[in-house]
Parts: sequence; structure tokens; C-alpha cells
Amino acid sequence: MELRHLKYFAKVAELKNFSEAAKVLCVTQSTLSQQIKKLEDELNVTLLLRDSHHVRLTDVGEAVLPAILKTINEANSCMDLLHDVQDLSKGTLNVGSTLTFSPLLRDTVLSFNKHYPGIKLNLFCKSMEELMEMLVKDEIDVALSFKPTQSYDNVESKRLFDNQLCAVVSDSHPLASQNHIRLSDLERYQLALPSRGLQARNTFDAMIGNLNLDLNIIVEINEISILMDIVRNSRFITFLSDVTVRQQKGLVTLPIAQDGTNMEGCFHYLKGSYHKRATREFVRMICENQSYRLALMTL
Repeated sequence: MELRHLKYFAKVAELKNFSEAAKVLCVTQSTLSQQIKKLEDELNVTLLLRDSHHVRLTDVGEAVLPAILKTINEANSCMDLLHDVQDLSKGTLNVGSTLTFSPLLRDTVLSFNKHYPGIKLNLFCKSMEELMEMLVKDEIDVALSFKPTQSYDNVESKRLFDNQLCAVVSDSHPLASQNHIRLSDLERYQLALPSRGLQARNTFDAMIGNLNLDLNIIVEINEISILMDIVRNSRFITFLSDVTVRQQKGLVTLPIAQDGTNMEGCFHYLKGSYHKRATREFVRMICENQSYRLALMTL
């Protein structure tokens, strides 16, 4: 039994498609099929049921998949450990981030590359939920986002800073001169909100959960830069973290007179996994990012 055979099986089990798995693995479909058949013959079991259109796991395949994924992750951790002894002269670091953390990520990437030019950085800008899924699948080494409102058993979160959800309006909006906003005020205005699943929206939904408000939600969008541009040129109200909007011209943030607005900025690891030295060094630089900390102090 070879490790590559286990990786081939795991990828087909994930994608449920030989053609797509072969493309990801950079092998031909016939090679992939032959190697998985070789694994099945060696184990004397059937792991996958295939026809011309579908692939699904057998009961044996379902049973052994968690152990195979664990073996692959442990093998990857072993390789990461071996690379560490090279004093960060070679290697790869996979980092995920949400939009809010891009200033923090930008400065740290530049500093990290200056000190460790041999380390290749792969950066993924995703939603918080997508980042958590990538962590669980061991596709990234560390993620930067606000702390999830739901619990992820396999993810460990470490605090970077505290921030607040706020109402956001254009600087010409009738509410722009107010010192704060009450949630009851929202019933008189149209709302443009982040899509469900984005952390600002999760925090907003949790905050209004039991208030029985009659809200007029006109727009929902998963692209925050477009959302801010829409609000900037309209009388819509949206809700975002204060740090997301702090450098945006034409927008005003209003504190919310309601509990439950705190949003804790964090970095996230896969719980119980080996943290490669490059990951630990990158996180150290994030924590010592003075320009970002100074910017937060002006909020």
C-alpha cells in the first residue's frame, strides 16, 4: 500500500468523480482508476461503486475513509516537520483570510517575504465559513477572520483584537449625523446586507434574533466592496465591522444601541495538528504588526 494510492482514493471520495479527481491530481483518468483498483485488490475489498455517471463509497469505503484521511494528514505533517529543519529556506505556507483582514495580511506578507524569500505563500480570500471548511480539510495552515458564531470542534481560535458591528450609511444619509442608531429605527429604512454566512451578517442576525423587527431587506450580496459602493451611492443601511469601513471614503459608521455587537478578530488553526514553523513565524508577525494595531487604535 502506497501513500499516493490513499491520496487518490481520498480525492475521488471527496469529489465523487474520477475525471475531476484526475485533473486535480494531475494524472490520467485511466491511471487513477488503475491505481485505486490496485489498492482495492491489495486490501481485498471494494471501496468505490462506479458506473458511467456516478461514483459512491461502499460501506467499507465509508468506514476506512476517516482513517485514510488521518494517515494522509499525519504524512503531510511529517513532511512539514522535515522541511522545518531547513531553517525556513524552503517550503510552502497556505494562508486564508476574509476581506476585513486584508490590511493585516498585506503588511505581514511583505514582511514575511522579505525575511523568508524561499517560502512560497499561497493566499486564499474566502468567506469565514469557507475558511473553516478549508482548515478542516487541511487545505490551509492558518486562517484570519472574525471568530465564528457557531462552534467548530476541529478548529482552535486565538484572539487578535476586538471590534464592533456597526451600522453603515453614506455621508449624505439622514442618519449620518447621529451619534448612534437604535434597531427600531431600521423599520423606517431600506437595508442592503451582507449575504448569510458572512460573519457580519451572522452577528447581525444573532443580534436581532428575538426582537421581532419588520425589516425591509432590499439587497443581499456576498461581495463586501460592492456592498459598500452600493451604500455609498444610496440611502440604504448596511451592517459591517467597524474595521472594515474605517478607511472608506463617503461612508459613516454608527454605533448600535444594542448588546451583541462584539466581533472578535482571530487567527484559526486546525486543532491538534502540527503547526509548521513557517506558520508559527507568520502568526508571530501578524501579532506584532504595529501599523495595523495603530490603525485599530484610531477606531
